Amino acid sequence: MRISNQYTYYTSIQNYTDGQSLLNKYNLQLQTGQLIQHSWENANTYINGSRLEYELANIGQVIEGTQSAMELAKNTDTALKNITELLEKFKTLLTKAASDGNSQESREAIAKELKLVRDSIVNIANTSINGQYLFAGSNSANMPFDKYGNYTGNKDNIFVVSGAGTQIPYNIPGWDLFFKPDSNINKIISTNVSFTDARYPDKKEYLTGESKFSYLIGQNYVQNGKLDPDKNFEDGYDEKLPFPHSSMYIQGVRPDGTSFKATLNIDPDAKIEDVLENIGKLYGNTEGNEVVKVALNDSGQIEIKSLKEGSSSLDFHAVAMTPQLQDAEQIKDLSDAAKAEGISMDEVTNRIMQAAHNGDLNNTKSPVTITVDGKQFTVDIYKTDFIKSNINGNKTNGADFDVPFEKDGNTVFGNISQVIKGTSEYATDSTKLSEVVANANGSMDGQQLQMEITSRSGQKYNVTIDLENSTVSYPDPNNPGQTISFPITHSQYNEATGTSVGMQTRPEDITYGQLNDIIGMFASDNVPTATITPNANGTINNNDFQTIQQDIADSKGFVEVSMDYKGRISITDKFSTNTNIGLTIKDSNSNSGFPPAGEVSNGSGFVFSANNSLTIDDPNIDLIKDLDEMIDAVLNGSMRADSEGSDPRNTGLQGALERIDHLQDHVRKMQTTIGAYTNNIEETNKRMTFLNVNVASIKSGVTDADYGQTYMMFMQTMVSYQAMLSATSKISQMSLLNYL
Repeated sequence: MRISNQYTYYTSIQNYTDGQSLLNKYNLQLQTGQLIQHSWENANTYINGSRLEYELANIGQVIEGTQSAMELAKNTDTALKNITELLEKFKTLLTKAASDGNSQESREAIAKELKLVRDSIVNIANTSINGQYLFAGSNSANMPFDKYGNYTGNKDNIFVVSGAGTQIPYNIPGWDLFFKPDSNINKIISTNVSFTDARYPDKKEYLTGESKFSYLIGQNYVQNGKLDPDKNFEDGYDEKLPFPHSSMYIQGVRPDGTSFKATLNIDPDAKIEDVLENIGKLYGNTEGNEVVKVALNDSGQIEIKSLKEGSSSLDFHAVAMTPQLQDAEQIKDLSDAAKAEGISMDEVTNRIMQAAHNGDLNNTKSPVTITVDGKQFTVDIYKTDFIKSNINGNKTNGADFDVPFEKDGNTVFGNISQVIKGTSEYATDSTKLSEVVANANGSMDGQQLQMEITSRSGQKYNVTIDLENSTVSYPDPNNPGQTISFPITHSQYNEATGTSVGMQTRPEDITYGQLNDIIGMFASDNVPTATITPNANGTINNNDFQTIQQDIADSKGFVEVSMDYKGRISITDKFSTNTNIGLTIKDSNSNSGFPPAGEVSNGSGFVFSANNSLTIDDPNIDLIKDLDEMIDAVLNGSMRADSEGSDPRNTGLQGALERIDHLQDHVRKMQTTIGAYTNNIEETNKRMTFLNVNVASIKSGVTDADYGQTYMMFMQTMVSYQAMLSATSKISQMSLLNYL
């Protein structure tokens, strides 16, 4: 091979360049500590290093996020601890108020202390850390509670990323704190009329389970009220009277959400505990299985406890009717006539009640005249109330069930929460009525609502909402002989034409929002003035559909009708501080159609505002409003609900003590929840800190240069480079002249 000067030159340059490159490489490794400086130097090292760098960045973010979340969670835990301590103080004051011997002045002083505790709880619930409100949900920039306990936050949790695809919540929304239902709580309801021994009108002696039912009626078996409290009532006396039976009309809702109506004919000698046992059977109690517990409390009031935890579906209403004769002699004459005809006093009562109302309590007549053994007897009907209310300043009687909506300034609202059947969830505008209806299968068959509504202008409407056929009808106010009807509608997109069409809504799909739209139309006087009929396929003529939609839109300019936070229908008059709007809406089956004694039938499918049982405890809570009611109970000084008091629906101090225990347990659960969140976040933070060290170590092994090895390689390269330079220098000096 011929070695030319040119070849020698190129070889020298190449060796020089390679040496410089290696020296530069090792020099940079020594300076930066990294094996490579650019991706093209070693693709495998670069890819692994980049991946590990990304992992370190993610881990760093998790560490930073969990550290911040941990601080907020710990502050939340402290706030909940303070609320728990305040509720303990609240309970102590309630117990003090429940002690005998408190004067009105001392009760007022205790109530002031309770009010301060209540206000402190609201203030703590509005705690803000670094501009973030702890209990506002994800809406953490705005104060969540006003001074009345109304919530303006949301129900959302805030989450911190804890890893790839995983998150941990680190807050307690105010909704959970003040309103969230507790799945381990049993609903307890009560009547507010106390059973007293009516044989002694001048005494107030509460009855017990061992008392006879006749003691409850007492002197009211006769108009003149002159009965011997012993001889006319007790066995062993010749003067004991053959009193007629009483009829008790009961309607309620079972824990499974189904409603019922029944008539119990009660023997005057029956013990009250036997009557309560029969009431329990109406709710589904059997010998081997109890669904509810029914008992008489120490104030002579009926209490019913659901044994299904977490269910808010329990209700009770009853009224008893007893034939009232002129005097003791007429009772004997009626009994003798019954014996002569061969019928019992139970059958006599049935005959009297059939003449008085025939199962429709809304139209009870008194007195009535019946014939027994060819003789006529004129009999009054004495009513025994179980529940009384005070609606808009008007006291109800025990036979009333559906009552007008309550009015507060420019707002009208029902007092019954619409609860999704089988749960404790409140209905919203999007909830379907079929999800709430109190029958076994959620069917709209036979369901009809009767609505008496006074509009904001004072116009009165009697409206029938036929849920089975999705139609609304009402007599034309200008022509009462003519009925106007229109369908319940919704908009549906037609893919074939690319447009929306009006459709008559299927009964099972009707929502509370649509019902509220109907109420709003009548409340604002924006209603169709001519009948609108859907087509055979359920579509609505476009002009007719637009008429309905325009009426709904126009109504919203005057009134707002929606479900409030407790699932109650609420109407707000936008242009009045004291609205004229009045509303009574009830199931057409309500308080009527009671079956004969011994039979049970379906009750009302819907109840919106009622003179029903009082709630002692319930899975649902409303913490601040509950505390307000307890403060009112202290001011009233009533140990139990008082049907004759200024607020018949307040459950009194005994109910308050029962409820405060639930509220304390509820807040403790929230504290346990945030504690679990905090522990989880803290463990995640520790794990990520440890993982950060490990990943950094692995990355160091992949991308970091070994200083000892690199320095040795640098020195070897330096020696080689210097030798190369020396050899190149000598070779470059040689020529053929050296050999001449």
